[in-house]
Amino acid sequence: LQKAYITVPARKVYQRRYYAAVSLARVQRSEVPQTPTNSGGFLETELARAAEIIHGSTAPSEAAIYDALQICEHLARSLPGAAKPLNGRRRSDKTPTSNLLSLDDRVAATSPAKETMRISVQDRIRDRIASTAYRIVADPKTFITPNTLSLYVVTQAMLHRPKSFPQVFDLYASKPVPKAGSSPITYSDPSPNSPKAAVPLHIAKTALDAALEAKDLPLCLNIITTTVATSAFKRAKFLRKALLPSVALALSPLAAYALGKAFAESQERLDQQVGTIMATACFMTYFGMTAMTGYGAITTANDHMDRVTWLVGTALYKRWFREEERAFTDRVAQAWGFQDYLKRGQEEGEDWENLREWIMGRSMVLDNPELMEGME
Repeated sequence: LQKAYITVPARKVYQRRYYAAVSLARVQRSEVPQTPTNSGGFLETELARAAEIIHGSTAPSEAAIYDALQICEHLARSLPGAAKPLNGRRRSDKTPTSNLLSLDDRVAATSPAKETMRISVQDRIRDRIASTAYRIVADPKTFITPNTLSLYVVTQAMLHRPKSFPQVFDLYASKPVPKAGSSPITYSDPSPNSPKAAVPLHIAKTALDAALEAKDLPLCLNIITTTVATSAFKRAKFLRKALLPSVALALSPLAAYALGKAFAESQERLDQQVGTIMATACFMTYFGMTAMTGYGAITTANDHMDRVTWLVGTALYKRWFREEERAFTDRVAQAWGFQDYLKRGQEEGEDWENLREWIMGRSMVLDNPELMEGME
């Protein structure tokens, strides 16, 4: 009797606390303001405001284009699953209230028809936002800058709509540039191979991540072709990383002659002219051997390569210029192949064979047996 007397009130207290927590969670849920995209009128108004810049008779400024794309980015960020992965809430974000809400959501999601309708509505909203953003950057009157291109790629990645990336990257390199303030608008032809036409590396990585998430192999290969495999990207890489060392190497004979002459003047055993020639030759040998050793170490390193390596006979300078292309291809091969190292080489299927042929056509090798562990 004593045990029953203690247990029954405790159970009632627990039940009262549980129902109170559930009621509080539902009240908090009802008080959460709806996202702007849940209102059809608000969505249409914002998209119309963003598209106003392409309906004018003059070329919009860079700031106006960026503001229009920022409207699309804010709408995309307000959608569920846009700014975070779709595989659920992180552990650190869990609270007692969120746990109760998730239980309530699971009960509400038991209706397949309602869940299908909700997903269909979200897809239509994503398509509308993605279409508006694409029309803004594809309009002949708008000029695509690195900042606007980055914002566009981030927006489409959040919307899970990466299909337009190759077309937009082509527009970024070859789209006629409108002259500001001209009426009627006049255009100047850009140079697709200019270093300015190169897609920045961080933008290319974001685009490839979105394509890998979409599991679209042709899209991944097209992104590689229109970003890191272009002549513009290689020229931009040379200007960023190789221009200063090349200038230093070109000036090394003058530095060697100055050092050799100073050395000859500081000694008395040899004739000054002979000493200058010998010292200059020694310094040139030192500079040349050091430069060749560093060049060989940089262009032949393969410790960072996983599944895609260079074909034997590929020129060393081509390996350096195309390293980002190989790295992107390596990421695609890792995503499409088995994650287990012991199962590598057992992949099959049309996509895998197409990927292998595409890699071979670009002086690269997929799963070179000579470089695998235990095959040295």
